[in-house]
Amino acid sequence: MLHRRSFEALRAGYRSGAWSPVEVAESALRHAQQVQGELNAFAWLDPRRALSAAAASARRWKSGAPIGALDGMPLTVKEFAAVQGWPTRRGSRVTSAEPVPHSAVFVERLLDAGVVLLGKTRAPEFNWKGVTDSPGYGLTRNPWDARLTPGGSSGGCAAAVAAGVVRVSLGSDAGGSVRIPAAFTGTVALKPSFGRIPQVPLPSAFFNVTHTGPIAASVGELAEVMRVVGGPHAGDWSSIGLRALSFDQVPSARKLRIGLLAPDRWERACDPVVRQGMQETLALLSEDGFEIRTMDFDVRRASQVGAFFYTLGCRAAVRAVPEELQDQLDPELVRFVRSVEEVGLDELVAMQQQRDLLAAEIHAAFDTVDVVMLPTLPILPFEAGRNVPEGSPSSDWMSWNPFTPAFNLSQMPALSYPVWPRGAALPMGVQFVAAKGFDDHVLAVAAWLERRCPIRLAGET
Repeated sequence: MLHRRSFEALRAGYRSGAWSPVEVAESALRHAQQVQGELNAFAWLDPRRALSAAAASARRWKSGAPIGALDGMPLTVKEFAAVQGWPTRRGSRVTSAEPVPHSAVFVERLLDAGVVLLGKTRAPEFNWKGVTDSPGYGLTRNPWDARLTPGGSSGGCAAAVAAGVVRVSLGSDAGGSVRIPAAFTGTVALKPSFGRIPQVPLPSAFFNVTHTGPIAASVGELAEVMRVVGGPHAGDWSSIGLRALSFDQVPSARKLRIGLLAPDRWERACDPVVRQGMQETLALLSEDGFEIRTMDFDVRRASQVGAFFYTLGCRAAVRAVPEELQDQLDPELVRFVRSVEEVGLDELVAMQQQRDLLAAEIHAAFDTVDVVMLPTLPILPFEAGRNVPEGSPSSDWMSWNPFTPAFNLSQMPALSYPVWPRGAALPMGVQFVAAKGFDDHVLAVAAWLERRCPIRLAGET
């Protein structure tokens, strides 16, 4: 299938005339429709608009004047993203089905680069949890095993990439929502530094923990998309003054100092396959001469505080729904936000003070290292349709997600890279974190690991 080829291969075909963006878009749309019945990855497909954009791209390539490296590349975006002319349902039955008048800035940047947007991918209602299903739109499933969840909340993005429909899909991450599904589906995902991708339109009620980020089939393609969507914008003050990056080149991984989060912070909680994946990755680092230092900070407490602010954001989304529509909300979402219903000013101030202290503690770790390594998740993917694995002592999905929200709290770049431990039937995710602004450091380590452990997609032989 043409569309499963890398961006580099697609460009070569466009230049030579071996195939056109229209043929690639048609191939991707056929594949999307073929897998939709089993995976339910897509919330919205727009063949007419996609093929029109592909035809315009084909004319540019034929005349020898493509806009840039992404011209004619098929992509998707998560359902939360505003795309002019498409509805933004946010996984909910209570939101407007009317097309929105303006696109988000990162979507505008993709379109201006000649990207062919096929459509939008599934998410749970208001992005509230780490799996992807909702009462109105059903279950999204994992391309490696349709009995399992792909994770969430950007589960539709990850399923679309892992199934080979697109090479990159743009999601959002307020508590792990691109890194969780990447770990569950064997894809790579980056939650960039906060502000790296402007959050326009504003405002957000999620206390500056929500980040836009890509899920991809390769590190290089992830970086190509970051090159287009990243960068400051006058409409988002948080994007101003962040360390500038071109993403054209990343530093040599061998020049970076690697820190391993102290194993007593994560090891006991992890599935044996996750521990094995961490051990094998550490062995590869050691074989290649990396010096690895053990670092320590309270990742669990930082994640708990990060989850508090995330839950407040979900509560704000629920409160914004008109009273007469409240009974149409996901009842589990309504129960989830009850934990913060009575939060008052004193508690909010105290939690913000904890956030400041914990973020400072995490940032201090980077005085002596450049990248910190820990698992993305302690578990492997579990049965679709559940919020927690069978037999879990807790009904709270955050109970199995103790390692990702910490870096939403601290606004640092965090990348999940897939590793297949020897003999494992499913992948696990290794998480690499850098100081705020140093997104290129996590990309450098991921690019090194990709050379040792290439990413594979479902259905590849």
